[in-house]
Amino acid sequence: MKKVILLSGIAKNEYFNKNISDALKRIEKQPQKLVVIPTNPDDYLKNDNYFNGTNEIKGVVNCFKKIYPSLNCFLLDNRINKKEGINELISADIIYLLGGNPFTQLDYLCKNNYDEVIKQTNALVMGVSAGAMNLAVNAYYSKDEDLENSLFYKGLGLVDITIDPHFDITNEEQIAEVKKYSQAQKIIGLPNNSAIIINEGKIQYLGPKYIYENGKLQK
Repeated sequence: MKKVILLSGIAKNEYFNKNISDALKRIEKQPQKLVVIPTNPDDYLKNDNYFNGTNEIKGVVNCFKKIYPSLNCFLLDNRINKKEGINELISADIIYLLGGNPFTQLDYLCKNNYDEVIKQTNALVMGVSAGAMNLAVNAYYSKDEDLENSLFYKGLGLVDITIDPHFDITNEEQIAEVKKYSQAQKIIGLPNNSAIIINEGKIQYLGPKYIYENGKLQK
């Protein structure tokens, strides 16, 4: 049974909150290896900064090691060849897909057959923002400064849950978009620091969530 955590967004200068940390410790008590996958496999400086941290960024390694001090952490981008990347994913206990451009991440995963490895693995698979969007069967990308019109696209298909991350219930434009597109597909608006846990066939929500279906907010 696939174990998945969908995260909306976490401030770059913060650790995981208590709810998410407790969920991680419950699902993976003693993981040995974490593999982190960015959205741009060629932006090595940015990838290293978000992986290791800087003065302004906590970094993935520090966030996870706060929970699992002995965890081995591995960054997978284009500095790693396909064969080594597949081996790292196969041996991972946690696979973490970062945020950014969902399409460049999907292209990287599919081009190297990492998508198939992730589908078959028994590891806990986590995604944040674009990484969480990409885990869906039918993913939703709400229009922003990089995308003129909202759209659905084919994701990795690990979960049949479609989210709109960084959801702001006071943002009228974002709400109008999600209402419009939810007429075709149920969409869960997920605010920052909220999460959806899928484990042992059960779904758990951490923090606020807004479920839109058939153009309406479900009560």
